[in-house]
Amino acid sequence: MRYTCHFCGRGGLRDSDRFCPVCGTPQPDRTPSPVGRFFLSLLYAALIWGVMFLVQSGINTLYVYLVRESLPPSASVSETVFYNTYWSVFSKYYAPVCIGGVLLLILLYTLFYTLRGKRFEKEISLSKISPSAAGGSFVLGAAAQIVVNVSIFLLSLILPFLAKSGEQSDQFYTQAFGGGSFLLEVLYLSFFVPLLEEIVFRGLIYTRLRRGMPVLAAQLLSALIFGAAHMDPVQFCYASLTGFLMAVLFEKYQSIFPSLLFHIAFNGCSYLFLYIHADLLIYALYFISISILLFAFYFLSSKPERNPI
Repeated sequence: MRYTCHFCGRGGLRDSDRFCPVCGTPQPDRTPSPVGRFFLSLLYAALIWGVMFLVQSGINTLYVYLVRESLPPSASVSETVFYNTYWSVFSKYYAPVCIGGVLLLILLYTLFYTLRGKRFEKEISLSKISPSAAGGSFVLGAAAQIVVNVSIFLLSLILPFLAKSGEQSDQFYTQAFGGGSFLLEVLYLSFFVPLLEEIVFRGLIYTRLRRGMPVLAAQLLSALIFGAAHMDPVQFCYASLTGFLMAVLFEKYQSIFPSLLFHIAFNGCSYLFLYIHADLLIYALYFISISILLFAFYFLSSKPERNPI
């Protein structure tokens, strides 16, 4: 934010300017206190997430309205026919609409920082990483998906509500995407969703929380916000855990790429269970994945590879 010299009226002064470059008058210290930084970081996180929520909700509401208006009145057909017709039309274009919403949000965030004179790629820590870090992050994401998926299945054997929650989630995705292109569905859920969520929750929210509180607190809080954004009790649990792990990856490499590759692998590998039906293979991958996660926690507990944010 720019300020004006309180003595000579010179404009364009920054927070870091302690003296006016024209008249040399000392400027007041505008650096927020630790408590002020803490609450500013929370406010910033709420603003960033709020923009995403409002835009996505608005697009979904508009799409639902347009689909309903395109159908014949429900009074002229049976309720079952109207219901089936509605979901067949709704799912036909839902994936492209969601992809367009992601691109719109990224454009809005980019314009916001560009108009403030900042480089968006720097704000979200879009910096290079080594091939080993990229490959390791991708493998870790795949392992996390296998562990989460199989663990939920095993827990559902003794906790029936988990199985019911999973069935409801599967039913929603079948209704929302079942009538459209399977390729666009995979592309949206496995690439565009991770891209937007990493920009928002790690690139923008975590980095701001990190400036207002200790690293561990920022990682935990950003993970809880990420989990809460999924608006489902079961998804909240595993999304918070994976969100914490992605924040640790982000902190380790000071780049958005590791958490993005982790997220892409995590979402994408969920489709593997549509094609793997051998229980022995699944449980073998499960124990291998647990070993990978344990090793990753040990490795990620070491110092970051670059300077702190």
